[in-house]
Amino acid sequence: MLLSAINASLSSQNISIELSTKWVKGFDIFQKDSTICYPELIITYRNNSDTNYYFQKISNSRCGLPMLPCGTLLQYPIDEYLNPNYLKRTKTHGNYANEYYNVIIGRDMSFNKGWICMNDTTNIELEEEIEMINCDLADIYEYLYRENVSELLNNSESAKFYFSISDLTPAKILNEFREKFVFLMSGETYINTYNICGFQLVKGNFTFYIDPSSLKNYVNTTPVWDKNQLKYIEVKTALPKEVGEYKLYSGKFNSNKISIIF
Repeated sequence: MLLSAINASLSSQNISIELSTKWVKGFDIFQKDSTICYPELIITYRNNSDTNYYFQKISNSRCGLPMLPCGTLLQYPIDEYLNPNYLKRTKTHGNYANEYYNVIIGRDMSFNKGWICMNDTTNIELEEEIEMINCDLADIYEYLYRENVSELLNNSESAKFYFSISDLTPAKILNEFREKFVFLMSGETYINTYNICGFQLVKGNFTFYIDPSSLKNYVNTTPVWDKNQLKYIEVKTALPKEVGEYKLYSGKFNSNKISIIF
């Protein structure tokens, strides 16, 4: 693995969100009796101010595994819809060794915030189909989750995709939905770690970065039907200006990019 870090912001901001990587020891996902090293991506949130702040977390995870969208399952036969074989899907992933991708973190403002992997020639501001590499990565992480965290599957997984307006009270944000937000006292640091062995498996040239517009003063809540446009429209609902001891932070922040070649 080749790694480079690029500073993405030079001005001083109250909040910084930094990316870094490290190698850790673990088990081969296909051979549990084999020990290997795999990479982790670390997201470090820092409050550089003298004010206590809160904001929506830029990325959620399932037990340290990133979530990526999959646009289609047309590559699988009908039996795979009814009885998916995640091990088979994982073993038949594509090889993207000679491709270059941007991995954008924090662009989605919904309930479960994941990552999206896009070819570096794609214009992110235009609507594009989800690329196949996202499906390959999603399958790998679904297999890892089901194989290694199977005891959690005894509890029904949340099918929640959006906050409801009633979710966004200070009490519910501070308690019921606390894991969806970052709460930083003055000078405090908070760290999330993500397993990126899936990217190591599919290979490729990846630049990880945080969408610079991630920290907004609203979230998308349950869509409503627009009879004029004949489609569901996401609703932007403002977050509380204060939650407990914390003030809402939105706007600019310091960050960096990490480029990794597998």
